[in-house]
Amino acid sequence: MKILLVDDSLKHRRSGKSQLEARGHEVVAVSEYGEARELVKEGGFDIALLDLLMPAEATTLGPEARVEHVGREIAIGFPLILSMAGQVGRIAVATDMNHHNHPMSAAVDWFMGDQNLVVNGTIVLVMHSPMNHDGTKNWALVLERLLART
Repeated sequence: MKILLVDDSLKHRRSGKSQLEARGHEVVAVSEYGEARELVKEGGFDIALLDLLMPAEATTLGPEARVEHVGREIAIGFPLILSMAGQVGRIAVATDMNHHNHPMSAAVDWFMGDQNLVVNGTIVLVMHSPMNHDGTKNWALVLERLLART
């Protein structure tokens, strides 16, 4: 499968790319959500694995908003689902943030359970990421759980 991995953390991208390629997948790993959206528009991805919280990008922000918001962590994973749904077959959003330390990570608890989410025909999984012993996200297990969804 061709997988798009989007995470602002270099250690999570490197580890995820290694884990997924070791399982025979083609992986494109990027750190910016704007770049990810452009890649999805070009097509060809079966799966998108997304970080929940990433630094805000300038995109269409005005000068004052750029000063205030660029680089500030935002819950971009949720709007990314909506912008990629229908263009990618399956999407998982995974956070490594402790749900006691961030309200958006706490909201991820709402999605824990057996319900299947489908957005514009795309199967979606929202979860707290399982972690590897080295403190990196276990993207391979995220993928496994996503593929188990019907």
